[in-house]
Amino acid sequence: MSGPQPPYALFVIAQGVNVDYINDSLTRAWKGDFEAAWELYLATDDYEDAPKKRSDNELSEGTRAPISTDFKFPFIGKTLEDCAKWLQRAPDEVELNREYFTALGEHSKEDDTVMLCRIVDSDDAGNVTLQYFPVPTGDAVVEMQTTLGVKFDEKLQNYQRQRMQDGKPDRSKGEPYA
Repeated sequence: MSGPQPPYALFVIAQGVNVDYINDSLTRAWKGDFEAAWELYLATDDYEDAPKKRSDNELSEGTRAPISTDFKFPFIGKTLEDCAKWLQRAPDEVELNREYFTALGEHSKEDDTVMLCRIVDSDDAGNVTLQYFPVPTGDAVVEMQTTLGVKFDEKLQNYQRQRMQDGKPDRSKGEPYA
């Protein structure tokens, strides 16, 4: 693996996303990674639920589908910046990538996409600067594993150019190579 270390937080920030859709999304992302590992952690508002660092040199797993039918989505209505702040405040024992994360946003369900997000800057006042772009749900984990550094910029730029060329709305944020 050459990209960011998993597990990656998956935040649900959009209304209209239900447990069935989450189970389907988690499963397709897992299958898209050749069923190697469950690398997306469905974020709750409690760090106790998050994967913990292991002492056996193995990576922690994310959330396995199916999730409970009464799962509560605590980040609905929050911004991606709020999610980034939550991620950066996580205790040291929590094993989540602190620079890259994923999210289901306003257009994720209709477009069948997951947002790949990168924290590019944060300050002592708690402000964060993000870049993000959507990828097909089934490709989310594989794409995340290969988006380290300049590759993220390249993929962001390719996404933006393709949307412009196709005359479709740009659902990304950020300036590549900035």
